[in-house]
Amino acid sequence: MPQLRVLRNGQSFCVVGSQDVWMFSASVWADVWGPEASTLDISGGSKRRADGTSDFLTWAMPHELSRGDAIDIFFEPGVESNPKGTLFTPEPKSAPDAGARFSSWPPSDAELSEWEARPSINSSLSWSLVLNGAPPVHVAPEINRQHIGMHILLNEERPERLRVNLSKRSIREISARENGEELLLEYVPIGSHVQLAIGA
Repeated sequence: MPQLRVLRNGQSFCVVGSQDVWMFSASVWADVWGPEASTLDISGGSKRRADGTSDFLTWAMPHELSRGDAIDIFFEPGVESNPKGTLFTPEPKSAPDAGARFSSWPPSDAELSEWEARPSINSSLSWSLVLNGAPPVHVAPEINRQHIGMHILLNEERPERLRVNLSKRSIREISARENGEELLLEYVPIGSHVQLAIGA
């Protein structure tokens, strides 16, 4: 069975092992507005109970990345998580959400226009993604597609392969649940290595 081993700048960040989860994902995302250069999320669903339910576990959500950071993700044999995932406990629904960006979902056209008009702190941001030593794929947020994201996913129904996706979307495509522009989509075997560099 496989594990996902994540390094930040060559230092061990976490290991998500298949003994603890039935699925896991690792995502890095950024948008043209910032203020974070990029953000890393790593989470998974605990092993399912007899009734099919599971707990939502997190290893990083969110974890801020800086310009110049390098993330290495290894898909390799292994079962033990290190550290163990943290059980996610949502805030009570009655509590105000200090991080809410919009007053409703989907947001109104006026809210989207207000968001689009914010200063573009990350206008010079770029990423470089290398998958299994192939030529790098470069991506950057832009005025028309302001959000970039890399998403890695595995579930125990197909444990021999990892889904790797790199895409660009606008805030309007996100709110409409549209796909945007897909730059890379591959299913890779155990032994694969994903390298992501956060550039200036």
